[in-house]
Amino acid sequence: MPVIDAPVPPAQMPAPSALVVDIESADRTELAAWKQARGVRWWLEMGDRLVVVGNSGELGTFDADGAVRGRIDAFHIERMRLHARGCQRDTTTPGRMIAQGGRWELREFDSAESARAAAAAGEHEGEWQSVQPNSVIAHRVRPQPDGAAADPLIVPLVDAINPARWFADLDSLTQWDRSSYGPELALSRAWIEGRFSTIGLEVSAPAFSMPGSGGGQINVNNVIGRWNGTRLPDEWIIVGAHYDSRNSSLSSTTNTPGAEDNASGCAGVIELARVLVANRPQRSILFMCYAGEEQGLYGSKAHVQALQASGDLARVQAVVTMDMIGYSADTTLDVLFESGATWSAYLNQFADAAAAYVPELRVTLSTNPFGSDHVPYLNAGKKTLLAIENDWDVYPYYHRSTDTSDHVGANAQAMGGAILRTSVAVLAELAGASDRIFGDGVDPLAP
Repeated sequence: MPVIDAPVPPAQMPAPSALVVDIESADRTELAAWKQARGVRWWLEMGDRLVVVGNSGELGTFDADGAVRGRIDAFHIERMRLHARGCQRDTTTPGRMIAQGGRWELREFDSAESARAAAAAGEHEGEWQSVQPNSVIAHRVRPQPDGAAADPLIVPLVDAINPARWFADLDSLTQWDRSSYGPELALSRAWIEGRFSTIGLEVSAPAFSMPGSGGGQINVNNVIGRWNGTRLPDEWIIVGAHYDSRNSSLSSTTNTPGAEDNASGCAGVIELARVLVANRPQRSILFMCYAGEEQGLYGSKAHVQALQASGDLARVQAVVTMDMIGYSADTTLDVLFESGATWSAYLNQFADAAAAYVPELRVTLSTNPFGSDHVPYLNAGKKTLLAIENDWDVYPYYHRSTDTSDHVGANAQAMGGAILRTSVAVLAELAGASDRIFGDGVDPLAP
């Protein structure tokens, strides 16, 4: 445990140094103690890592518990940048990685790399950010013993999630090459339409245009399965994931099975539709699978634009998107829920649901959104969240022709099932499962 002491007066502060501390096993009290320890000027929380910056002579006491994983003897904040770890992995990214958490890296670069970093920031808007002291990039939730209790009227929906059925759908989607540039995307779309129709949804496949791989524009389709709410049909919930895929070549139209990225999320939309529709939600739900995500979120952008053009954007009450929900490198199940800072309470709703219904699921929250289908909705001011398993960046078959269902791993059903059970618990509340009225005589959706 670090030693707590009074702050050092600014005039006496030596040149700063920094430590990267492993806080994976720290409880709330221990985490607070690290942040307030003697010599600490400021900190940066990044999931299971805490970067503390302060007086080099005193930060050495942090290693008493063997928690230090790295040290920077001369820490200059002006040389530090946060870099989003999105879909495009680039081994030429400038700078040296110091720590990572959520979907962001803290990178240090010298003056020779500054020009490259500036150029990269200009080409990829939002991918680079400056470092703000005492900020949380990602926060792993440490549930309290007296946390949220399971609602007996929600438990049946949670229990109805069938991981084996979800994984069978994931496997089915990998049978097609689902590149947005290729002919088999339409075959997979027809399969999704059939699943939605069987569930009892109104099915549509609105077309939109996006840049083609050889120039010009091409037309592709989103898939929408609509449930009309039994009492509040003009209030909409959106549940979405992208169904297109890729390999190491963005333009390839073959060998793109995309099991984890993102048959897992698309199959999750189908599984959530099965369970929720069976309980006749009071609000309308748009179950969606987007195309064109890998090339630049074109499908979700097109849907937001269509909502704006039709005047329906105001009907949208909440959005849940899923991108890569099946892989876990080990039996420890980790998920990242990501949104904007405005929607922190929405993030906490998912954290509470996990604690109540899926206690084996370790939850990390981030209010630094980037690079998936939740972003267009957030930009439009809508309450939106991304669910992504937290081992996505160590998945060895990511954006490879080997991203097949057998490679998602032995823990896939446990991982996907945990995220889907958490999601259906929240969605049951948001959409209003009809049995809630009869359970306690109170309408939870009444004003």
